[in-house]
Amino acid sequence: MNILITGGTGFIGTELTQAFRKDRHHVYILTRREQTSEHPYIHYIKYDDSNFNNLDWTDELPDSFDLIYNLAGASLNEKWTEDYKDLILSSRLNMTGMLSLWLQKSGIKPLAFINASAVGYYPTSEIVEYDEFDQLSSTNFLSDVVNQWEAAAANIESLGIRVVFSRFGLVLDKDNGALPAMEKLYKANIGGDIGSGRQWYSWVHIDDVVNALLFIGVNQDIRGPVNITAPVQVRQREFSKVLSAVLGKANFFKTPAYLIDKVLGERALLVTEGQKVHPRVLMNNDFKYLYPTLEQAMENIYSG
Repeated sequence: MNILITGGTGFIGTELTQAFRKDRHHVYILTRREQTSEHPYIHYIKYDDSNFNNLDWTDELPDSFDLIYNLAGASLNEKWTEDYKDLILSSRLNMTGMLSLWLQKSGIKPLAFINASAVGYYPTSEIVEYDEFDQLSSTNFLSDVVNQWEAAAANIESLGIRVVFSRFGLVLDKDNGALPAMEKLYKANIGGDIGSGRQWYSWVHIDDVVNALLFIGVNQDIRGPVNITAPVQVRQREFSKVLSAVLGKANFFKTPAYLIDKVLGERALLVTEGQKVHPRVLMNNDFKYLYPTLEQAMENIYSG
């Protein structure tokens, strides 16, 4: 198969690329910087990020694609100044718009256009459980970004292409994402509850993320929003206990929410608030998790 991935050099994109490469599929990675690969199945394609109407990069592509994964977007792990918030939104909308323009002009019809998204679509709550059947309006900056990004990707459906919105939860990996930063706190003996400790963490192991993305790509019955979270979510307090146990570190330090707010500003909601998000679509389609519980996930991550 021919696979196009934007954000293919990022955390999730890199893991997804390796999975396709192992099965000898050709992966075309759209990138802002000039890059080369010695591997015959990995192809880097440079685009002009100063002009998203410039489709010259498409001259280097084959005539057909089987799957497109749109994972590109500015990181959420920077300070959310007003300028950077504009970049978070525009980086996602511009890339999606450029891909839409290319698909419209080329007439290429992949099996699916799989767009990254986030559980930040759902309002934060300590008592409500959400799934893909909940249709909700924006409640904060992050949910507004998700709503606009998904709306931009949804336009591609008019081209006769199946579109999926992959709403990622907290992705766990030993070397990437949020977990290494959390690990440092426990190793410094300052791990424990954050804020009330009652906020939900809708987490998922990176291996299950990759498998879910592969599963979604080939399952023609799946379209629209898909929550990529584990089937058993936990509150921050329980997450903290499991992580401290697997690391063999203390779990007594309590960080008040106001301190997190002071350090992170608006971005603090990623830590001090959360949502309980159920992966109903994956479960209804009999997706098999490798690590359905947090204990299993943490044991795998730290077993080496």
